[in-house]
Amino acid sequence: MTMFTNGYSSLQIPEDFEPIATKEEFNDLYLVNTKIPMSIKFSTTPTLGGLPEIMDGIEQNLKSNDKINVVNSDFITINDQIYYMIVSSFSDGENQIRRNEFLYVEDNNLYIFEFTYPYADRELDDFYLNIIRSLKISVPKYVVEDGSYRLNEQ
Repeated sequence: MTMFTNGYSSLQIPEDFEPIATKEEFNDLYLVNTKIPMSIKFSTTPTLGGLPEIMDGIEQNLKSNDKINVVNSDFITINDQIYYMIVSSFSDGENQIRRNEFLYVEDNNLYIFEFTYPYADRELDDFYLNIIRSLKISVPKYVVEDGSYRLNEQ
């Protein structure tokens, strides 16, 4: 088992997944497995909102996009922590794509897991949860104060 760490958080990288470089500001880790095919994205962003406000914003955005279908949206408990989970699907023109997102807020940091793959497979539930359960937060990545944020230099 390979572990990812960035000094702020760590998590388990599943077998057969390769990291891909990305220049997205808040993206901590982007993995792909071409055998399945599947991608996993782990991001951390500063936030002043809680999960209910974040959920409302996401659902409003998705409702205004007629190409995305919300399959499921709910709060769930993982490792005694409350996560917001949203499962959606959309078409890329050739394939039906499914995206499962799990969001968690701690210390004004929003942690986002995004799993994207071209089919719906209930067998993957334990796969997602094992990765999410492996998340260990050492210190918050961002410090949010006075309406702005900065990288935590601890």
